[in-house]
Amino acid sequence: MVQNMEVIRRSTGYGLRALVHMAVSSEGASFTAEELANAAETTLEFMHKILQDLRDAGIVASKRGPGGGFRLARERDEVTLLEVVEALQGALTVNRCVIGLELCHRSDACPLRPTWVKVQRDMERALADTTLADVVSAHTAGR
Repeated sequence: MVQNMEVIRRSTGYGLRALVHMAVSSEGASFTAEELANAAETTLEFMHKILQDLRDAGIVASKRGPGGGFRLARERDEVTLLEVVEALQGALTVNRCVIGLELCHRSDACPLRPTWVKVQRDMERALADTTLADVVSAHTAGR
């Protein structure tokens, strides 16, 4: 049986959905973790973990108490998809040999290594060049 490879993990997808939900709303709006879990179609417990990671990375801010909740910590055109991916799943890595830790004894002579490096660079560039504002614009233009 062939398994699918996930470059972007499911948890990262949920986090991105929650962030897009925040980004399409009025500036400075706050949301409960429950609202964001519903928007991302995941559990409240899972959303709490995702939001904690996003808060630790400075992508969202939180405030307790009445009128509190979660909101974008920066403007939506300042948040790239690459930093969200890295906040939620660590550095994007196409293949172990791209990391540069010489985990494979064939790294120097491997004919595939240049291809993996190129794929890695292209993915990182595409994600770094795309902001939440870009995603929102594409989404609203498609309506």
